[in-house]
Amino acid sequence: MVVPAGIILVAGGLCACAPLFKRFSQSLGRALSVIGFVVGIVVLIVAVDYALGFNFLSGSISDALAATSSPYLKYFLPAMILLGILLISRPIRNVRWASIISLALGLLIAYFLRTLLPSIFSSTTVLVIVFLIATLAIYTLLRFVEDLFDFIGSVLAFPPIAIAIGLVNVYFGILFFSV
Repeated sequence: MVVPAGIILVAGGLCACAPLFKRFSQSLGRALSVIGFVVGIVVLIVAVDYALGFNFLSGSISDALAATSSPYLKYFLPAMILLGILLISRPIRNVRWASIISLALGLLIAYFLRTLLPSIFSSTTVLVIVFLIATLAIYTLLRFVEDLFDFIGSVLAFPPIAIAIGLVNVYFGILFFSV
């Protein structure tokens, strides 16, 4: 299965330009953000596939890069990765997922320790202490990742930056169509 790079770059670029469309219609801007989330996942998957050289989804990209003489087309991968991060981080920027995941993992760790080593972890007090330590350790790590993701998402979601990233990716998509 080959994903045409031109199509996903143009679609992702238009979704990244959602701040432009919010001025005309609020519902259109929201719809582009939701569609952009799905397109962002596809963009990141194809970018990782191309960057790691799998060529499972991105075989047409290698062919297009070999056939072109454009000196700018070699810079599409960083723009594609920025586009994917922008599109994914826009709708989930305000979701606090670190606490939910750390609570679930803390409970799972306590459950598996009680199930796998019942002789050591038979006391409820010991299980509560293990749960608290595991939950706090995981929350600390995930909260850092969440804050970092929030910072990057807020920088990329700034409308002039988002529009610039969107237009650059539309340009790269058109370059892929012309090859």
